[in-house]
Amino acid sequence: MNGRNGVNIEQVNVLKEAMQKEPRIGRRTLSCITSWNGGAHSTTIVRNFVVPADEPTVLGGKNQGPSPTELVLTGLAACIAIGIAYSAAEDGIEVDSIEIDVAGDLDLGGFLEIGDLRPGLAEIRLTVRVDADAPQELIEELVDHGYRRSPVAASLEGKVPVRVCIGREETGAGGTQ
Repeated sequence: MNGRNGVNIEQVNVLKEAMQKEPRIGRRTLSCITSWNGGAHSTTIVRNFVVPADEPTVLGGKNQGPSPTELVLTGLAACIAIGIAYSAAEDGIEVDSIEIDVAGDLDLGGFLEIGDLRPGLAEIRLTVRVDADAPQELIEELVDHGYRRSPVAASLEGKVPVRVCIGREETGAGGTQ
């Protein structure tokens, strides 16, 4: 069943109620596997989806997909759009469209190890447009709620620990490379 805004809110509510009784039901480990294809090109498999990544030619890539940083911006905008749609569905508001422009400032000097620059985005800016049959104040609340419930936004804003482990391929009967 498709509910308001294409969100099956009944299914979401069943999960929410189950999690209120048993919180561990909502805990997930998300995973994917990335394979390097040469140069700056890689392919990631996440669930049943193949996601390419590459750098533009100016950075030595072949422009065969969005850059990893562009994928971060994509993930942020998509997550906020989902949060807005779910919030609106929960509040009984029919949304006709959600459009998010996202821009992030990046100094490539950090990636290229020029000086002491940090390799990352300095700022991310979002412009959110929601077309819904609701007053502007309510749309602003929906956007705020969609942002606040976004796991991607929370991950970018917070200090999420990243642990890197070095693995080895096994080469047969007990040997390692």
